[in-house]
Amino acid sequence: MRRVGKIKELWRYPVSSVTGERLDEVSVSATGMEGDRRYALVDAETGIVAHPERDKRWQKAVFVKSRTAPSGAIEVHVPDREWLHVEAPGLIAALTAFFEFPVEVRPYERSAATVEATSFAVGRYDVSPLHLLTSASVDHLKSLHPAGNPDRRRFRPNIFMDAESDVTGFAELGWIHKPIRLGDLDGTVIAPTKRCGFTIIAQKGLENDPEILRNVMKFGARNMGVYCAPDATGVLKVGDAVWLL
Repeated sequence: MRRVGKIKELWRYPVSSVTGERLDEVSVSATGMEGDRRYALVDAETGIVAHPERDKRWQKAVFVKSRTAPSGAIEVHVPDREWLHVEAPGLIAALTAFFEFPVEVRPYERSAATVEATSFAVGRYDVSPLHLLTSASVDHLKSLHPAGNPDRRRFRPNIFMDAESDVTGFAELGWIHKPIRLGDLDGTVIAPTKRCGFTIIAQKGLENDPEILRNVMKFGARNMGVYCAPDATGVLKVGDAVWLL
């Protein structure tokens, strides 16, 4: 068993495609983080879920925020507006004004809970219970593109791991199919994370930078970070050690 790092940050995205919330600890299960990707932005006229990497109309989504209130309710913040409950009457109007086309927030509880209202996004995240990214990968990308800023927020990990000094390069790409321990929780690294145009989109403090994706494609075969599947239910905390078994 080899210690490869420790959990530096935990991120949850209650509404997919928008900026999520940073946590100190979170419950997880075989299907991923509790409360992750519960809702999605949708084009109200077509019913198509937001894809900022494919459709420029959605690229402003990174300036919208989502969080989980103490009550468990999901809240959304549109720039220059107050936080609104996901079912608040004014949220649709605020989103539509911000994006300049009709936008709704619809529930998405993974395919296990699919009903007519959620079928538009069935299976979108089923392959990816937990997305792990190491500081080694971010540092390596910075060395390949010194003028750029490969901030971890570009890659939207659930777990951002501070790597041990002997973990270098796109190290986690070599962990596929290997057992991993996150704190007290065992699991398996199941797949590499294939990157898309979302990584280059401008957001707060970060400029649009196509070289980010070009270097991931050239040196990582378009992959950076990995997906992990927990074996059981447990709690992850910032500071938990990460072991490769």
